[in-house]
Amino acid sequence: MKKLLTLALLLITAQVNAQTPCNLFPRYDQEVFSNVDILIDIPFGSNVDYTGATQTLKMDIYQPQGDTLAVRPLIIFAHGGSFVAGDKSNSDQVNLCMAFAKRGYVTATVNYRLGIAFPIGAATATDAVYRAQQDMKAAIRFFRKDAATANQYKIDPSTVFIGGTSAGAFTALHTAYMNTYPELPSTIDTTALGPIEGNSGNPGYTTDVNAVINLCGAIGESTWIIPGDAPLCSMHGTADGTVPYGAQMLYLLGVIPIQVVNGSYAIHSYLNSSSLPGVMYTWYGAPHVPYDGNTVSAQAYLDTTLRFVSNFLYDYLGCTPSDTNPAPNTVYTTTSIHNSAATNSLFSAINPAGSEIILNGIQNEGILSIFDETGRKVRSQSLKQGNSRISIPCSDLENGLYFIHFECVNGVQMTKIMIRH
Repeated sequence: MKKLLTLALLLITAQVNAQTPCNLFPRYDQEVFSNVDILIDIPFGSNVDYTGATQTLKMDIYQPQGDTLAVRPLIIFAHGGSFVAGDKSNSDQVNLCMAFAKRGYVTATVNYRLGIAFPIGAATATDAVYRAQQDMKAAIRFFRKDAATANQYKIDPSTVFIGGTSAGAFTALHTAYMNTYPELPSTIDTTALGPIEGNSGNPGYTTDVNAVINLCGAIGESTWIIPGDAPLCSMHGTADGTVPYGAQMLYLLGVIPIQVVNGSYAIHSYLNSSSLPGVMYTWYGAPHVPYDGNTVSAQAYLDTTLRFVSNFLYDYLGCTPSDTNPAPNTVYTTTSIHNSAATNSLFSAINPAGSEIILNGIQNEGILSIFDETGRKVRSQSLKQGNSRISIPCSDLENGLYFIHFECVNGVQMTKIMIRH
């Protein structure tokens, strides 16, 4: 059994409590706090890493400054870095924690044990994911223990969300959904690595979660998600060269083949076919973690990310978001730089029926790429300034849905959907 009774009770509690968040509008839907209190390097547990050394696990906790509410929903984020690098202070994690703390949530970004033993392959990489999800479970228990004792952080123990970026999203997905022993890959040695719940600290408290935020991540098997499990919010770019958008081979650091994993598109397709709760936003033509960075483009992607995830969580709380979800393939900003509707002037004509694709009207220098519906890049070429008519051979492409993506040298990105027939 997958603790269905416990999770059902949590969901019922969340539904009962859902009357209060809506009455607090615009809290949780919009940023209502100007400042955030940040606690750095808070120990939440310890465990042995892949070398046998004991590591103290730490997190940074973000709380809305001046908040007088007695209990607040909690979001725990985990950073990316391919399970060999990264830190809770990564800029994307800080941005997420700050933005949602300003909305009234308590947020945290956690460190987890890094490192993959040699020889690097499917088994040792799976061990790394297993260790990370054990550590995230210790973080969940840390907050529920605090709520039951000192109550320093004033979290609502019945409303706990987890998420992450890239490897952090792997961690969140496996924490929530790889949660019974029959689901464990046969290579995992629970005698050596410990039980699913792990020994990283704070035993005696449930690690059930209410919802999962998957940003550019993947899971070993989509079928681990079953009725009664937490609903899922996913965001992923079709041109992600680090974590597959669909069900494809995962390469560590882009070089070492690990195993076929199910990226966000594959997971969401499974959820739809199984009538399981979940939402997904696709960035057509976007690379891995497009919202991380100091560029105008990254900030625009971040705006979209915050709005889409915020709407998902606010809807879970039983409330109606004030803004609709970002339109497909757009950025949620007043000056859109990634809008498929804007590409009509860029691609004034497309002929996908014959042996070539004809593009008229491209005047700028940049990179033109074509992706199939799973996110696999099937064409790519550099364009020089002044190109007015481009011919791309396509006789070998099967009929179906494709995305033509053009990225100008000045950072502007445009995408158009093409159906080959």
